[in-house]
Amino acid sequence: MNSQKMDILKRPKTKIVATYGPACSEENIMERMIEYGVTCFRLNTAHSTKEELQNLVNFRDKMARERKMYVSIMVDLKGPELRALLNGDTLAILSGKEYTLGQQEEKADIHIAVDDVVKSLKKGDEVLFMDGKIRTTVIQEGNRICKLSSSVDGILKNNGRMNIPGRYIPMGILQERDREYLKMSVEKNVEYIALSFVQNRNEIDMVHDMIGKMGGNIHLVAKIETKQAMDNIEGIVKATDAIMVARGDLGVEMPVHEVTVSQKYIMQKAHSNGIPIIVATQMLESMVSSESPTRAEISDVTNAILDNTDALMLSEETAIGSFPLEAVKVLSDTSLYVESFYHNFEEPSEFTGSRVTFSVAKSTKILSDQINAHHIVACTRGGNTARMVSSMRPSSRILSVTPSRLVASRTNLYRGVFPYVIENFKEDISVKDVLNALVGDGMILKGERIVVTSGHPDHLFAGTAQVSVLTAGTLVARGYALGKNISGKINSGKGSIYMGNCEKISDDKFDYSFYEAFIITGNPIRSVIQKIEKAGKTCIYSTIVLNDVKDGDDVFIDSDIGFVYA
Repeated sequence: MNSQKMDILKRPKTKIVATYGPACSEENIMERMIEYGVTCFRLNTAHSTKEELQNLVNFRDKMARERKMYVSIMVDLKGPELRALLNGDTLAILSGKEYTLGQQEEKADIHIAVDDVVKSLKKGDEVLFMDGKIRTTVIQEGNRICKLSSSVDGILKNNGRMNIPGRYIPMGILQERDREYLKMSVEKNVEYIALSFVQNRNEIDMVHDMIGKMGGNIHLVAKIETKQAMDNIEGIVKATDAIMVARGDLGVEMPVHEVTVSQKYIMQKAHSNGIPIIVATQMLESMVSSESPTRAEISDVTNAILDNTDALMLSEETAIGSFPLEAVKVLSDTSLYVESFYHNFEEPSEFTGSRVTFSVAKSTKILSDQINAHHIVACTRGGNTARMVSSMRPSSRILSVTPSRLVASRTNLYRGVFPYVIENFKEDISVKDVLNALVGDGMILKGERIVVTSGHPDHLFAGTAQVSVLTAGTLVARGYALGKNISGKINSGKGSIYMGNCEKISDDKFDYSFYEAFIITGNPIRSVIQKIEKAGKTCIYSTIVLNDVKDGDDVFIDSDIGFVYA
């Protein structure tokens, strides 16, 4: 079997996102991470430089150019943050005591630099500091200064994180530094931008518009990490291109025991609309310093896969951890094991797009599962066909065939999708041309049954309008069949496939175990067919030869339909 083909079969359908950092910045390590299953590299702009983004772009392009490996880049923007500004380095917070929170120029115990935050607060709102370690409640509202009462003791540090769960804060989705990274990402054809602290769909629509005005085509990943985003999840999933369940900050904004149920709720909402899902934060956190994960971490990973995630994300494990390769391999091995046991994943209930494309994607899944197709081939110009078919969670792996390197890299984040770029693409390319290219590069093998979804018969890459069942290779003969599917060489000695008329093998002393299968031309002799059947061999009889077949040719017998392919 071709090594490229073997590579696909060994890779998990669940994709792996690795965060770029000092621990994995060397090209040889990154290449091995790809071989272990990484399909996307994330750059956390809160801890990275533009030079590092350029390094990632160079590596991505090199992999596509030299090895036909299409990995994507996700630029994770820092986004808006609320920080507590103090008059000194620290402030001792005591339970039951009152403190003032004011805009930066006001006289108060704690200041906030973002405009209009204080007047947005209402009596009873929670205000959290230091990643939720210090919890206070608004007891008196005000336009510029409000009063807080603490329920715990703690030490508040200057510039410490601040969260206001469930309250919309008009602070903008992008900061100036984010805009610079966004501009560079458009220039470098980055595949994904992750938006931090999303509160509603309007913010996503705004960034989509900004990218469009820059002439870009970047997909957005909405990070669900605030209670406000949870409350607006219905609108967010209809506006975004992908969802990330960012459990770290989500666990600050709500009680930690609610996070797992919230994760399942977010994933269900996203998947019901056919939107790809990434589960992130502390997947294998112990592997930052340990060579092996905890049992609880493996259970967490397993449950994320069973809950229908498209991708799993590693953060510190690959950015600064001591065992980045081992962490990736743990995710890959766990994914492959879980996928080998469980296949009945839930389908989306609706799409925001066309009902025709929804129906074609659903038909593709049904067909491929019913006939045990070796692969699904999704002809896609922009990636939407591959995304929709992926969301149906078919058992077969999906080959996303596209003329675009950018689309190939982007679709590599979708569950079960493996990209293939058509070289020297022409608009009048046919399904036969596509299958021949895939066979030529070893992505599929002659005789394999393939479900193909595409656009119009004369324009395969125009929309999603049809689905068909095909077998790779050239049809050379057809007849009546018995036995199992089999491949081999024609008339090449013991263990090969006999092809000829009945008379040559009708002798009572003929040893039917000499051949693995029989293709019998002309009128069959019933006793010969019975002997072949008794020997447990495959047979095509009353065969009509459609194309020349020579001794030594490789063929595949599809006994389900009585076709022979070469």
